[in-house]
Formats: sequence, structure tokens, C-alpha cells
Amino acid sequence: MKPNSFLLAIALFTTAVAHAQFSKTVTLTIDECNGKDAILSDCAACGGWDDDNFGTHQDLMAASWTVNGNLSNARTFFDFNLSGIPANATITSATLYLYHNPASASGNTGHSQLDGTNEAWLQRITGTWDENLITWNNKPATTTQNQVVVAASSSNTQNYQINVATLLQDMVNNPTQSFGFAFQLQTESPRRSLLFASSDHPNAALHPKLEINYTTNNPATCLSLQPHNTTCDNGKDAVLSDCAACGGWDNDNFGANDDFMAATWTVNGNKSTARSLLSFDLASVPANATVTSATLYLYHNPSSGSGNIGHSQLDGTNAGWLQRITGNWDENTVTWNNKPNTTTQNQVSVVASTSNTENYVIDVATLVQDMVSNPSQSFGFSFQLNTELPRRSLLFASSDHPNTAIHPKLELCYTVVNSIKDISLSSASLRLYPNPINGNMFFVDAETQLPYQISDLAGRIVKVGQLEKGTNNIILEEAKGVYLIKAGNATAKFILQ
Repeated sequence: MKPNSFLLAIALFTTAVAHAQFSKTVTLTIDECNGKDAILSDCAACGGWDDDNFGTHQDLMAASWTVNGNLSNARTFFDFNLSGIPANATITSATLYLYHNPASASGNTGHSQLDGTNEAWLQRITGTWDENLITWNNKPATTTQNQVVVAASSSNTQNYQINVATLLQDMVNNPTQSFGFAFQLQTESPRRSLLFASSDHPNAALHPKLEINYTTNNPATCLSLQPHNTTCDNGKDAVLSDCAACGGWDNDNFGANDDFMAATWTVNGNKSTARSLLSFDLASVPANATVTSATLYLYHNPSSGSGNIGHSQLDGTNAGWLQRITGNWDENTVTWNNKPNTTTQNQVSVVASTSNTENYVIDVATLVQDMVSNPSQSFGFSFQLNTELPRRSLLFASSDHPNTAIHPKLELCYTVVNSIKDISLSSASLRLYPNPINGNMFFVDAETQLPYQISDLAGRIVKVGQLEKGTNNIILEEAKGVYLIKAGNATAKFILQ
């Protein structure tokens, strides 16, 4: 290759890498550990259904009917766990699958158009909601932006496949204003309905399903972790108090407290300092992962067991610290006197509150990277005030609060580059990048001339050549998969995406 051509190839490849896109397909369902759904009814005259919660109903419906002569409109709110989709993802397709419920608790045999069309809308929910608390009267707002038309049924047992790509893109682009789908009839007048199975139906094959294809410039894996003190749990938390004079609180366990707090107060004239411990299950994150983002969400507790109405700065600033816990602890036995050690390495500053009901969004990427890189010395976050003097506090909801929507939450994204490390040879060193490879070109740095051979895992040789001193590029036009490159006496593995 002529020098100028070689430089051009480098420039073109660099540009290609900068704009490389990674494609991924995910299938999401709603079950007891992922997502949620609930029916809402506006029928106050039906025994107060407008204030009743139907979070465990086996139907997912949009309906309008009469109950003993009373108009009853039903809508359904449902939400999939989209935490694994990166914030910068471009949705290329998204299909919602809703399945006819063959054994509806409503007594109907399926969809109905007795008195008119049962066309419906799917809209984006813009406020938080709890599956076990939501009712018609406390439901959050929705938006008609890019709402999706759900066509009238062609039979009463029809299954639906609905294109929701644009609506889902809105959800990915606006996570703080996106909390799932609202499903309602376009015309809420009696004796018409669309009736599907919900996530509480005993047949899991009928649960709502969402198939998503997306591309991103970042091949990151993302997780959303939110402890709920249930069988689906992925974390734990506990409050600690140092107040021995308060009935021996320093030896008491508060692992089931509704508060997650950092505070200093007085109790009957005795100084009482509170700290909290919080741990998320990071076991699925590889030790060699690079944390690209990590955000901790802490939500104001509107019904604190402490009797306080929220954050306080009565006698000084309530700025705090988040530190890494370096010793193991048990949520049900930890106390102030047996609490584990912490480290100030890369501790995160928690700014003073601007209101007593403020929710917090905290960047903890560096601290989480420490946890991932040092699992044997990482057991969660310790939360305390900067200045532990009376009448100041930061007061949030813990994982034991009855409203699961305001439990502490950690959203993190990470990448794992299975890079081929430098291969030391007697006369040269070899370095391949990027890896995984997205496309059919990659660079090799060599200190001297070196023959190479590339083969698949079945041993089939797909490429041979000679590496020249300096930087080389190799075009590899093969199927996606894992390959081996042998240079001299060394062999290394790489991935072609």
C-alpha cells in the first residue's frame, strides 16, 4: 500500500469507528419481578371502584360497560422494565404483543363491539405510579404525543401485534417523564371492550410482551436495580443510630425502617446521629467492566416514621457523603455498634437540600466502578451527614416503604471490552483493537515483520498474511463470531460483531 493510501485507510477506519453502531434485540415481558400492570375503574357507584386498586387483576383491558345500570369505564396502565436500553438508543422497531384472555374474570368471552367500535389508544404515562396503590382517582397524567391507534377487533378472541416504535422512542428519550403505557378506548361509551391477559394471568405465555430492536453508538449493558424486600429483591438497606441513651438504639437493628436517612437530632435531650447503609446486587456486573454511567435515585419520604416532614437544615447545612462500605453486613442484624467499615476513597458529595421534599439524582459512577473492580472490599453505600450536629437531616424512603415507586434505585450502564492484551514475543509485541470488532476492519500494531493466521473456533483458516512493522489494517469479511489470530508463537481470541 502506498503511504498516502495507507493514511487514507487509517482516516476512513477512524471515521467508521466513530460512527459505528451496535444493534441489539431484546424481548421483555411483565411478571412479578419485571414490569407492572393494573386496571383502573371510574365507577364510584359500583361500591367505590374509583378508589379501589386492581393491581392483581388477570385482565388487561380498555372497556366501557354498565354495572347495575351504572356506567363503568376501565383503563389499564402497564409498564415494562426498559432499564436495559441505553438512553442514546435509536429504536428501529418495537412490537407490543397482547393476548386474548380465554378466562376473563369480567365474565366476558373476549373483545366486544356490541354498541360501537372498540378502537383504543395507547398513550405514554408521564408520572410515577405503584401497581399496588394506583386507583382511578390517583392515577398519573398521560400525554397524547405520538399516541398509538389500537385498531378495532376483527374477532372477540383476536391477539394483537402493535407497532409502538415511535412511542417507545419517546420513553427512551424522556425517562423522567415516561412510566409505561396507558390503554383506553377512544370512545368510552357502554358495551364495547378490548380484553387481554395481564401479567397476573396464571398462563405466563399470555402475559404482555414487548420485542424491541435498537441501535446505539455505545455497546453498553444497562441495569436498573431497586430493592423491594421481596422474592425479586436485588439489594438491602438499614438505618443505624448511635443513641445509647435512647433505650439502647446503638444496639438495635433498624433493617425494616421506612426511612433511608442521614441525620442528627436530639431525643429527650440526647444527641442522636443516624446513618444508613444501602447495597445493590452487582453480582451480574463483570469485574472487568467499565462503568460508563451510574445514577442513584433517592426519593423524599412523604410519611416518615421519624415524625419529620422531610429534609431539614434548622441548625446548619445537611450536605452529606456517600462512601463505599468495605465490610460485609446483614440487614437484619446490623447496628451502630457492629457496623462495617467504610472508605473515603472516591466518596461522593451529596449537596444540601433546596426544599424539604426534594428528590435526589446523584452521579455515583466512580464509586460504583470501585465497587465493581473490588468486589471483595465492596458492600454498598454508607450515607451520613458531613457535619453530624443536631437538627439537620436528609430523609428519603427506604426499600421497606409501602410505595415501591419511591424505593432507592440505581441505574448503571457498563461495557466489557474483551480486548486482546499485548502478546509478548521474543522479537515483537502484538496489539489488536478494537475488540469486539463492529465491521470488517481492525488495526494491528507490530514492532517487526510477523506472519499471522486467522481461524474460526472449528479450526478453519479464514485469513493469512504478513504484519509489517508499524500499523496495519486487515479486512476480514466473515460471519459474526469468535475467531483466533496466531502471530508467531502466540494465539489470541477476538470477537467479530
